[in-house]
Amino acid sequence: MIQSILSNLAIILLGHLCMVMLVNQKRRVSNTFFSVCVVLLFSAVIISMFYLPINIDGFNFDLRLIPLIFLAIFRGWKITLSTLIIVCTWRYFMGGVGAMPGIIAGMAGPTLFVFLFYAFKKETNKFYEKLFVITVCWFISDFPIVFIIPNGWEVFKGFFFIRYTSFLVVAFAYYTFIQQEHKKYYYKVQLERMAWYDQLTNLFNRRKFMELMETKQHNPAKNQFIALMDIDHFKKINDTYGHLVGDDVLMQLSSIYNEKINDHMMIGRYGGEEFIMYLEADTLDEAIITLENLRQCIRNTTFKIDCAYHIPITISIGLAKLEKNLPLKDAIQIADQHLYIAKERGRDRLICAC
Repeated sequence: MIQSILSNLAIILLGHLCMVMLVNQKRRVSNTFFSVCVVLLFSAVIISMFYLPINIDGFNFDLRLIPLIFLAIFRGWKITLSTLIIVCTWRYFMGGVGAMPGIIAGMAGPTLFVFLFYAFKKETNKFYEKLFVITVCWFISDFPIVFIIPNGWEVFKGFFFIRYTSFLVVAFAYYTFIQQEHKKYYYKVQLERMAWYDQLTNLFNRRKFMELMETKQHNPAKNQFIALMDIDHFKKINDTYGHLVGDDVLMQLSSIYNEKINDHMMIGRYGGEEFIMYLEADTLDEAIITLENLRQCIRNTTFKIDCAYHIPITISIGLAKLEKNLPLKDAIQIADQHLYIAKERGRDRLICAC
């Protein structure tokens, strides 16, 4: 029996290891492909346990429910439901007297309970909630034996302790590994954010922007453009209202930029009050319209200095086309020249001589 419990635990932890490797590759694949891989992985883990039963007093059990519980908690209903359909179908075609009870009470019922329990909860990290959920799922899975077989209550009392104890131990061992990986992933994301993003504006910093641009330039989709955008008279704002107000203006402006970012646009802080944009567009006119709309949006926005006072902000823009054989630094230099011309001609305008 102990060997069978450890075999089930080994399969669960092996599946966890595969899941960790899959998560580490998530950014390299589409969301759809990632979800399909998760479904197939958990289906394989659960189905494997069908063939490694734990025998207690002549009755066969396994720990298939544990991966389903945590899948429902951490991955949502779409992935969990897809996995549930696969494993229930597999169990049905395996046949046997316990097929339907195993499907309904052993998998579908507890999983439905997890969905209902967390349907209106935003927090999923409380320990006592996990204990409650795991206990109820075990009860839904095992207690029906009282009504299914003759003398069911006596049978239930006979295996209750060892079954519940093994279920809890394996569940929380698995949960501990999950939490450790979540912490590692969280710290990894935080370190990447510190290395990739400008702390004031929450936009890409110059180094990360240039790194991403090198990749995009070698994989052109549409016509590609580089724009440099500079806040007009920003030194005057700092001199008049102070650098803290200047920082606040930069943060408010970056919020507008963040709202405009889409799959065909990328913005970073180039330095000081200057920002750099990568833009994909079918034509030059389309790129100009996008940037002009952005410029007008900023012009029509009132930037708060304090609760009672606002100031207008305008930007000047220099635009350059990013040619396939043109080095990135040369395209940026051309955009910078156009930005200089925009300032010479009175600011609050876009200049492009592509």
